[in-house]
Amino acid sequence: MAIQNLSRRNFLQGAVLAGAGLTGAGVLAACSQAETATDEGLATTGDEYTWEGEADLVILGSGCAGMYGAYHAADAGLSVILLEKQPEETAGGDTRCMGGYMNRKNMTMDLLMNSYSFGDCDEEWAQKIVDGSLDTVDFLLEHGCEWETVEDGFLKGNGPAVYECLRDAMLTKNVDVRYETPATELIQNDTGEVIGVVATSNGQPVNFKAKRAVLVATGAYTCNKQLMWDLNLPGIDTYSISSPYLTGDGLLMAANLGARIGKVSKGVEFDAFVSKAASEEIGTGIEMLKPPTPSLIYVNGEAKRFQDEYLNMQHSKTTLPCTYFTGSMAEYRQSAAHYDNGIMWEVFDQAAFDSGSVGNTTSNMTWANVIPSDGYIWSEDNKAELENGWILQADTLEELAGKMGVDPTALVETVTAYNAGCEAGEDAFGRNPEMLVALGEGPYYAVQLGISVLYTIGGLMTDANGRTLDWTNNPIPRLYSAGNVGTVGSYLAAIAARGNMTQALIAVEDIQTLGAWDEA
Repeated sequence: MAIQNLSRRNFLQGAVLAGAGLTGAGVLAACSQAETATDEGLATTGDEYTWEGEADLVILGSGCAGMYGAYHAADAGLSVILLEKQPEETAGGDTRCMGGYMNRKNMTMDLLMNSYSFGDCDEEWAQKIVDGSLDTVDFLLEHGCEWETVEDGFLKGNGPAVYECLRDAMLTKNVDVRYETPATELIQNDTGEVIGVVATSNGQPVNFKAKRAVLVATGAYTCNKQLMWDLNLPGIDTYSISSPYLTGDGLLMAANLGARIGKVSKGVEFDAFVSKAASEEIGTGIEMLKPPTPSLIYVNGEAKRFQDEYLNMQHSKTTLPCTYFTGSMAEYRQSAAHYDNGIMWEVFDQAAFDSGSVGNTTSNMTWANVIPSDGYIWSEDNKAELENGWILQADTLEELAGKMGVDPTALVETVTAYNAGCEAGEDAFGRNPEMLVALGEGPYYAVQLGISVLYTIGGLMTDANGRTLDWTNNPIPRLYSAGNVGTVGSYLAAIAARGNMTQALIAVEDIQTLGAWDEA
């Protein structure tokens, strides 16, 4: 079943709202109601608008940062409108797919200021994040979450439980939540202050007044192909295994106002490979997990192995074999520069096929598993996927190579070399000897693989108070950011839910000091 309102074309080519990427972000404003406000676009006093609603604070996004910020803002006496792109049944973005990891021990001043940020992290910000992160854990436990294992730092129920906890706590504070109301544009007044938001409701543009500020908490941009290419991996198709609604909308809206974009080059969080065909058909990443009998290998478009098949890629910042690139100046000039493993296949034998599912049957924190009505659960016996063409089958390796579009001789040689390593107990790529099982008799099978992405971190740069910065490192007045959409502190490691929630609280505390722009 394909995700409603998210066609295969959208999944492959980018965003629902933001497919043009940063270079074309201005098109978001082209047909909005805001443009009718004045002859000069977004500059306005605010008097020209018909406001659908107004509040002290308008928050964009109902992930952990948005909801935690909404709770604390309302608890402090501010009126809050929260605009959420997704339907109520699936709202929450990446929070729904998080592992529930809330360990108190792995976020320290030293990590934030050194290995996570190459020494670039601000001490004031780091101290706030460390202190606030401990409070977020207590908050969740006080509002209904329970430990699965205290020692390991995982909460029972993982992401869905965290989402429900934050949502229910937020709703006790009478936050005005507008589901299926995606923000499309930020409104500035004549002095450059952000005074509101243009959103879409029931297909029509509507305006929301933000009397004190707007907090952007729209999450990652994993489902915007253009942004993934522009900011991270040009030329490589990646497949999000988290919310398919994460298209970088907030990042692009702020970029339209001159917001500085940074700390994204190492901000991609990878996971296991996915079935390329299944992911494109369903509209979200369908993970490929290992069968009980590990008689399998990965090969590239030249039918050669390229990595240890059991390499853990989750959260890895190491340059992974799947992204290796070859390109000397001569190769550029001859159009021969290329990703070494731009085409990837998993090849396995009948024993592996018969031993159990090769797909996401046992996954628990991907969108396809968390929201099965939007996703797909792989069959236990692999037969349904074979029937619909996601798995190729052939009696011989040579025949299978033909279906894969690779050199038959090269594939046979690769399997022969792998099998010899299995017999010797030594693998050319360092695979654990316990996982070395030779490919036996046919039939043989193949699944084309794609690179999966858990989420992205980084984007909008903020100061230690959560204020969104422009390219001169000055705050854009009344515009704040929190969560995976941006950070002031970390290049390499996600500060995770604890840090994202703390970022939102830091922003809310600063927003409380502001007066209303329309009462000045």
